[in-house]
Amino acid sequence: MLGKLIKNEFKAVNRLMIPLHLGLIAITIIGRFYLQFTVFDNASMSYVMAQNIWYNILNAMLVMFYVVALIAAALITWIYLSILRFRKNLFTDEGYLMHTLPVSASAHIWSKLIVCFIWEFIDITLVILSVFALFVNMDILRALPQGLSELFSSFPDAFGVPAGVGIPLYLLLFLLDSISSILCIYMCIAVGHSFNNHKILASVGIYVGVSMLQSFISMIFTGITGMVSYGTSSALIGVSNTMSAATNFWLSWIVSMIICIVTGTASYLLANYFMTKKLNLE
Repeated sequence: MLGKLIKNEFKAVNRLMIPLHLGLIAITIIGRFYLQFTVFDNASMSYVMAQNIWYNILNAMLVMFYVVALIAAALITWIYLSILRFRKNLFTDEGYLMHTLPVSASAHIWSKLIVCFIWEFIDITLVILSVFALFVNMDILRALPQGLSELFSSFPDAFGVPAGVGIPLYLLLFLLDSISSILCIYMCIAVGHSFNNHKILASVGIYVGVSMLQSFISMIFTGITGMVSYGTSSALIGVSNTMSAATNFWLSWIVSMIICIVTGTASYLLANYFMTKKLNLE
């Protein structure tokens, strides 16, 4: 049944996600052709553009439009999949139908989580490829292997571990932190909608409270280790002048993993409990 839920969820969200990202691809292609014919392959046109204030204004506006389009695609994907879709499908009028299906609350959560994570991964990948495709040229391609080689060779000096160890571990941390963040939002929505009134306001208040708790944990982490920590929602990646690079890496990574796992597990259990025992669609 979970497979059917995932299939139907993809059908529902693809109506927005596919046109949105096709638009992003189209903007990238148009921008690439513009740069190719006015900058990369036409020195005279580049000279004219450099001397003409109107060309400079046009270029600035096009760059701003491109940046806004990237940000909009990322924000729309995150807000729609992480917040709006989950709430609309399970806690509004649609929820009356969804909760009559012979599936558990956990199946609803997993179907939403899997589809959300896959589309957010696609979104991040397309944004990165878009930036690369828009600005890459032959000089960058020629310098890329040497640049990557130097980057990987300097990784142990910066982080205390080889790139072959550190990069996969950071990617794993990013994966778990993303899942934990989505589950935390689901939990806040599920708990907030158990209230009789002001459900959206309650959900926002709970999310703010959870964010403050995570900031408090970050402060404790800083006080105990002396590390200046930063991160996304659950992950704490920090730096310290009093520890070796390797100690700094392993301590921050292990603590971050523990926080992500605990936060994600607690969020899932609470969301499942409130959707099973405290569901309130009135």
